Amino acid sequence: MKPQAQKTLYLLALLLGLFIWLPHSAVSADPEPTSVTTEVTEGQANDTDLRDPAALAELKRATDFLVALPNFRIKASVAYDVIQEDGRRLQFEKQGDIFLQRPNRLFVEVRLDDGRHRQLWYDGKTLSLAERSKKIHTQVDAPPTIDATLDMLEDLFKDPMPLADILYSDLTHLTELAFEADVVGNSLVNDKPCQHLAFRGETIDWQIWVEQGATPFIRKLAISYRQAPGTPQYVAALDLWETPGSFSNDLFTFTAPPGSESINILVPEPNQSEAGGQP
Repeated sequence: MKPQAQKTLYLLALLLGLFIWLPHSAVSADPEPTSVTTEVTEGQANDTDLRDPAALAELKRATDFLVALPNFRIKASVAYDVIQEDGRRLQFEKQGDIFLQRPNRLFVEVRLDDGRHRQLWYDGKTLSLAERSKKIHTQVDAPPTIDATLDMLEDLFKDPMPLADILYSDLTHLTELAFEADVVGNSLVNDKPCQHLAFRGETIDWQIWVEQGATPFIRKLAISYRQAPGTPQYVAALDLWETPGSFSNDLFTFTAPPGSESINILVPEPNQSEAGGQP
């Protein structure tokens, strides 16, 4: 394989490991786990509603608050399991920042526990990605909104995006996809009093810790993939939330890192719904 083709394939692989995605094993042949947004099959729910109204109300309080924020920054620490071919469970970590400005600005920076350093810029027109530790970057045309850009990336790479689920401008799907919901009780997350909520979907369990009081930030998120071999788990602690009036446009403007080489990738046209709705 030519060196340029090797670099292109490497860049495609690194995109899958960005902070808002659940990383997959480089050695495991197991199928990819499904994200929180897995659809519940028709008739899956029992005749009896197993969703505690108090849990649904608290989730709605948190998601309504979040989608109403025009700008926010999240600083998070993530731990995730990777099940090996021999059945061993290995855990890895990464830390990163997400800066979001609705409707069309996004910046993500990630530092992995093996020393890799990755960045993503989205300015409403162009998506730019850089692997700083490998000195390569790429740019592609992007849709005009954050929501559509996240859809494009998920459609392109067919990879689950756990933290991306809280970046959309409409979060009603989190309620709709739960066929069980419970209030576990009060909990402290980094000294923040939280309400601990637990949900069950078709193939996964997820937990959310919502800060109590007037600012119901999501302080922690845990996802267990029940149908994946070894039941791997993904846990994100959202250590810092900031809500400034606005961010500088420079934050979302890509400048190639010194010495970085540009690599081209092909992005297919998004699938179009025959009904005219979202893909």
